[in-house]
Amino acid sequence: MESGFKVNKRLLPIGIDSFKELREKEHYFVDKSELICDVLTRKIFLITRPRRFGKTLSLDMMRYFFDNGVSTCDDFESRIKGEITADNKYLFDGLKISDDTEAMKHQGKYPVIFISFKEIKAGKWQDCYEALKSIIRRIYSQNEYVLKYAYEDEKVTYEKVKAGESTKVELEQSLKNIMEYFYRYFKQKAILIIDEYDQPIISGYCNGYYPEVVEVIRNMLSSALKTNDYLEKGILTGVTRVAKESVFSGLNNLYMDSMLLPVNADKFGFTEEEVKEMLKYYGKSENYEDVKLWYNGYKLNNIEIYNPWSVLNYVEDKKSRLISYWVNTGSDDLIRELLKDNIEMVVDNLNKIIKGEPAEKEINEAVNFNSLDKNQDYIWSLMLQSGYLKAGNAEEIGKDPQGNGLIKVNLEMPNRELSGSYESMVNSWLSEKVGKSLVETMLQQLTEGSIEEFIEIFKRIVIESMSTYDATGQEAEKYYHIFCLGLFIKLKDKYHVKSELETGLGRSDVILIPKSNKKRGIIIEFKKAKKVQTIEAAAEVAIQQIEEKKYDVMLKEHEVKEIVKLGIGFKGKDCEILVK
Repeated sequence: MESGFKVNKRLLPIGIDSFKELREKEHYFVDKSELICDVLTRKIFLITRPRRFGKTLSLDMMRYFFDNGVSTCDDFESRIKGEITADNKYLFDGLKISDDTEAMKHQGKYPVIFISFKEIKAGKWQDCYEALKSIIRRIYSQNEYVLKYAYEDEKVTYEKVKAGESTKVELEQSLKNIMEYFYRYFKQKAILIIDEYDQPIISGYCNGYYPEVVEVIRNMLSSALKTNDYLEKGILTGVTRVAKESVFSGLNNLYMDSMLLPVNADKFGFTEEEVKEMLKYYGKSENYEDVKLWYNGYKLNNIEIYNPWSVLNYVEDKKSRLISYWVNTGSDDLIRELLKDNIEMVVDNLNKIIKGEPAEKEINEAVNFNSLDKNQDYIWSLMLQSGYLKAGNAEEIGKDPQGNGLIKVNLEMPNRELSGSYESMVNSWLSEKVGKSLVETMLQQLTEGSIEEFIEIFKRIVIESMSTYDATGQEAEKYYHIFCLGLFIKLKDKYHVKSELETGLGRSDVILIPKSNKKRGIIIEFKKAKKVQTIEAAAEVAIQQIEEKKYDVMLKEHEVKEIVKLGIGFKGKDCEILVK
């Protein structure tokens, strides 16, 4: 019986983005090198995948494959002299790409500019702008030898960029200019690689400087990638495809590979066979079905794709714990803010997704950040691209006027790990609005204290934390439903928190089944008061439905001794709760 790591096994490359380090130290490596073959057939390639799906490592692999020394030469003296060389071919020995003789002709032949925007998460535009300048300054500082073939006025601008004193226009033109200098020096066009190109844009949206950052990024990329005679290839990665009109306007040779319209479906994330092989190597094959339930779920071009970060961490975990590894690695502030601020717009479909019901949508593969708070389709697109949902039966049905793909999909929950993240997001949102201690007091009164105290606190929370628009819209009843589920998530250790559970003769809105039948069981039904109906009358109707539909059957089957039935009638923020 297999269990735990066996001796002398290769180390797992968790948190290692350096291709060179991974290969030289002989870490376990899932060979995705054939991605290079596809890159060779494209001029400008934009690859979007969720965070920690292997984008950075893949780009670093391409850097070491193509680079002639510009981005990988570590010899300071050689750099000063302009004697730039690189011998990285050995890093690809034994990989699939090494068998492709035509592809290997391109190894080590190009000046490569490799930059990452991954860490640009500034709260202010000036800090973001300085971070962008710092990245370009480093490239200019490392390659002063190219001034050998520069004109005098170019040398003046070069020194300004290197010193961080460039004008906005000079910064926006800086990538294109250095590529021209490389061409003069090496007589070879350059390859531009940008990792997480959209991170500054997302930070700009979240922190109020979106127009400023979009303008600079758009002008910089347009200059470097559009009608640039000194560009061999452009390779970009990110989480989202920002709409063409925002960033990629006029860039007609952009080729996309995304979660929604994948090209290299198996080159990011792990396939089923790769997961099985890894589990076997580390002596955990017997746990495959559990791993599949928790970390599988993305289907790209009919290929099952597993979350690579979660699989790696699960394999490394000596206790083989099935927990949320990926969800807890970073703060998807944008998604959390969007759900929190626009819950009334997406609550109907979100409720369906959580319950596993079909939620079909027609969405745009590109995200227009200017319309995120107006068009729920962009929210769904962002959640799909970020990996928080999966696109079931994705089908391209046309193009929008800017050439972005329009896709019909079923919005679905990817796996067990992600299902818990929505509970966490709603819980976090409510804690921010309400206050942790007040929620805990309310729940204690609900489950083991005074129901009257619970009702008083609940009404206070509704008044202080629920917007009038949310509570009066067409989806008001569902909004109350989601709102309360978020409050009750904290009870998960002691209760099974069920939504729309089939019990008796129907489906109850919310039922709290205690894990110990000695504790109090709770049934909650919501009713929005009709035009001439009072909230008291609506609450009475809710109680009658609990009784008539026999929603307490499930609790009785669990031999719960104390059952509390709550009917909540509401109209806007005003609510009344009847108890039986």
